[in-house]
Amino acid sequence: MSTLAYIPLLAAPLQIDTISVITIAVVLVAFFAVIIVNLIINHRVKQTSKHIQEVTDVMQHAMEIGGIFVVRFNMTDRHVSNTHGQLLPPDGMSYDDYVSRIHPEDRREFIDFISSLSQQPKGKGECTYRWNDSTTGDNWRYMRNSAVTEGRMAPCDIVSTLTDETAIVAEQLREQDLGERYRLIFERSVVGLSLYDSKGMLLAANENMRQLFHIQPGRDKYYYNNSLFDRPLFQDLLDREKPEELHFCAKVTIPERGINSYMEIRFTPLLDETGNLQNVSLAINDVTEEREMYIRIKQNEHDMRKANAAIQQYETELQYLMENCDMRVWRTSFRDREVTFYKGLSEYERKMSFDEFKTYFIDTDGSVSSDFDHPELYFTKPTTLLRRMYSLFHEPGSIEWNMLDCMPVYDAQGQLEGSFGTIRNMTALMKTQEQLKEETRRANDSARQKSVFMANMTHEIRTPLNSIVGFSDLLPMIDSPEEKREMVKVIMNNCDILLRLINDILEVSTMDSNAITLEPEPVDFANVFDDIYFSLEQRIQTSGVEFIKDNPYTTLPAVLDKRRIQQVITNFVTNAVKYTHEGHIKVGYRLSPSPSLQGRGGVTSSEEKSSDKSIYPSPSQGGAGGGSADGLYIYCEDTGTGIPKDKQALVFERFVKLNDYVQGTGLGLAICKAIATRSGGTIGVSSEGEGQGSTFWIWIPVQGN
Repeated sequence: MSTLAYIPLLAAPLQIDTISVITIAVVLVAFFAVIIVNLIINHRVKQTSKHIQEVTDVMQHAMEIGGIFVVRFNMTDRHVSNTHGQLLPPDGMSYDDYVSRIHPEDRREFIDFISSLSQQPKGKGECTYRWNDSTTGDNWRYMRNSAVTEGRMAPCDIVSTLTDETAIVAEQLREQDLGERYRLIFERSVVGLSLYDSKGMLLAANENMRQLFHIQPGRDKYYYNNSLFDRPLFQDLLDREKPEELHFCAKVTIPERGINSYMEIRFTPLLDETGNLQNVSLAINDVTEEREMYIRIKQNEHDMRKANAAIQQYETELQYLMENCDMRVWRTSFRDREVTFYKGLSEYERKMSFDEFKTYFIDTDGSVSSDFDHPELYFTKPTTLLRRMYSLFHEPGSIEWNMLDCMPVYDAQGQLEGSFGTIRNMTALMKTQEQLKEETRRANDSARQKSVFMANMTHEIRTPLNSIVGFSDLLPMIDSPEEKREMVKVIMNNCDILLRLINDILEVSTMDSNAITLEPEPVDFANVFDDIYFSLEQRIQTSGVEFIKDNPYTTLPAVLDKRRIQQVITNFVTNAVKYTHEGHIKVGYRLSPSPSLQGRGGVTSSEEKSSDKSIYPSPSQGGAGGGSADGLYIYCEDTGTGIPKDKQALVFERFVKLNDYVQGTGLGLAICKAIATRSGGTIGVSSEGEGQGSTFWIWIPVQGN
C-alpha cells in the first residue's frame, strides 16, 4: 500500500524542489531498508527454526535413549496422556488408573504431590515413586517425576518428565546392600577390626575391637589422637613409609586401659594404584583363652600319656599277675546263659554254657554239684567261693581247688544281667596249707620233744656226772689196785658218755647255724676201720653179746673224712649196744653201688641231697674199686629189740627216742643223717619188726686215692 501511494506523485507535473527530492530519497531508502530487514529477519527466523528443530530432535533422541517420558496430567478432565514416548497406551488413561498402578507404599505421597502442584500456577517439583507398567503382573519401575504446571488458574495441567531410574535405583540398592553386608562383616566380625589412615590415625573400629581395647563410644582421645606407628608394639616393627604385612602373636599390655592379654595380630597395608600407602587395616584376635586351652590340652595330653603309660604298666602287671598266679577273669551273662574266661585283657580263652560249667563243680561225696543249676541266685551280691572242681584249664579230669570271686553286674535299667570276677587256682596253696599244718604239727612235736629233751638232758648229764663224782670221791679210799682199776674204768666210761653227749649237742648246734663241715683226706679205709673197731670193742662190756667185725679188704685207698665216718659208726654201735642184750652186734663195710640202684630205700631224699652240695663225687663219677657207681656202704647189724616199720623213718629225726628209759639224747642218728646228706649219700635202717633186730647203714660216694 505504501508503494501505490506514491504513484500519483510521479504522474503529476514535475514540480520538484530540493526538499521534495530529499523526502523522496528518504522514503526510497526507507522502503528498501524495510525490504532488506524483512529478508534478513525471514532468513534468521528460518535459521532459528531449523536450529530449534535440530535441538528438539537431539533432545527427543536423548530422551529416547535415556528412557525419558513426558506425560500431561489434565486435572480438569482427570486424564493422563503421552506427550513424548509411549509410557501410556496411545489413548492415555484416566488419572485414577494411573494412580492405581503406583506402588501402595508410594501412592499417598504421589497424590499429595500432584494435588499440591495443581493448586499452584507456575508450580514445579519432583517426586520419585514405583510404577507398574504391566497389567498382567508386577513389573515395578522407579520413576523420577519432574513436573511443572501450565495455566494461570487452578486446577491446571501438569506436564511431567518421567525418568526411568529402575536400573540406577537397583544399582544403588545393590551397592547399599553390599555396603551393608561389608558393614555387618566389619562390625560383627569374630575378630577385632580397625581401619587407619596413611598416618596411622584411627578411622573406624568394629564392636569386637572396641571391646578388646576398651575404646569409648565417640572420639576416644587415647586411640583417635595417637598414631598406630607410635605404639610400642609397632614402633620397632613398622616402616612408616613402606610398611609391610605382618602376622604375629604377642602379649599386649596397656595398663592405662587394664589390658593384659595374648593377641594374634595381622597388620595389612592398603595401597592405591600407584603403590602409595592409602590406609592400614588391623585384625586382632584375643587368643588368651585359646592359649590357656592349648596349655590345658597339652597338659591333658601329658596327663593322658602318663595315664596311658600307667594303664599300660597296670595291664602289664595284671597280665604278669594273671599268668604267674594261674588266675583268670570270668564273666557270666544271664541272657546268653554262658560263662566266658579271659586270661588276657581282651581276647577270651574259653567260653561255655551254664550247663557245662556246673559239671566242673564237685560235691564232698565226689559227685557233680547241683548248686549251679540256677547260677543267677548266687550272684545277687559280691561272693567268694572256694570249691573243689575238675580242672578248667589244665589236665582234663584232674581235680583242683579254685577260688571264685565275683560281683553282680546291672544294666542301665538296674536289672541283673550277669556277674564279673576272678577265678584263681588255689591247689598249690591248699597243698601248702596242708604242708603247713603238717609242719605245724611237726613243730609242735619238735617243741614237745625239745621239752622232753631238756628234761632228759638234766638226767642224761647228771647220771655220768654222778658216777664220775661219786667214784672220784671213793677212789682215794680204795687200797686194792684191782678195785681202783675198776673204779677208774667206770669213771672213764662215764667221761666218755658225757663227752659224746656234749659233742652231740655241739653237732646239733652246728647243724642249726651252718652245714656240717667235712674234711676229706686220703686214707686207707681198711686200716681206719680196724682202728674204729678196736676203739669200740673196748667199750662193749655187755656179757652175752658178741661184737663182730666185717672187714673184707686188706687195703682200701679212699678220700674221705675219717672223723665223720668214725662218728657215724660209733653212733650206730652205741645204739645197738643200748638195745641188744644177747646175740651179736656186727659192724662192717664194703664197696657197693648206690642203694637207689639196688632198690634199697633210704631216708635221705633227693631234695635233701640238692640242698647241701656234696663234696664227694656222685656214684656216676666213679669211686674206689673201679666201679662207676660204687660207694662205701657201712652197716651195723644187731639182734636187739628191732624197730616197728611205722617208726623206722622217725628214728633219724631229732630228739626221737623209741624208749624213754634208754640212756641217750635222741640226737645221734639225726647227726648221722646230716653227715650222709652232706656227703651226698644215703642213710637208712631195715628191721622186720620188734624182737627181730635191725641193721643201720649209710652209703656215701668215695673217690679212690
